[in-house]
Amino acid sequence: MNAQKQKNNTAVAVAIIVIILVLVLGIGLYFLFAKPAPAAVAPAPTAVEVPAETPAVTPEPVAPVSEAPKFLGVHSVIPRDTLWWISDKWYKDPVLWPSIYEINKAEIQDPDLIFPGQEFDIPALSGNRDNLSAEDKTLLAQGYLEAYRVYKEKGKQDAEDYKVVGDKYAKTE
Repeated sequence: MNAQKQKNNTAVAVAIIVIILVLVLGIGLYFLFAKPAPAAVAPAPTAVEVPAETPAVTPEPVAPVSEAPKFLGVHSVIPRDTLWWISDKWYKDPVLWPSIYEINKAEIQDPDLIFPGQEFDIPALSGNRDNLSAEDKTLLAQGYLEAYRVYKEKGKQDAEDYKVVGDKYAKTE
């Protein structure tokens, strides 16, 4: 009877170990595959990790130039965030990332390098990429031209592309 009891105890221990291994493997696979794929055409991203929940946001109109800019909120940078991804999350349009860069350039030395723990104001835009106000276009032009300046100093080959887009927004005001 003693041998039978020992055999049952061993079987229970093995079953518990197998269950624990399956759980650990499942959790590991979840975290391995739950991360988003990086954007295929990001102009200047820094890697990002998608937060589990971020509030849905509807853009608000930008205040007149004489008033202080309005903000949608504050974004706390987490590991693997990029300006491209943050813009996509808040504006549903990653191409508008220079507006975030321009407003926060005191904290961002290089648009490719943002760090966990940084907090960025998210400026409210009046529309989307196809229907922006003059203030939105000015902010974007300044952001793209500032990115051009930084990338030119770093010798990045695509710096001129940022100047072209910045000039386009500056001319459409």
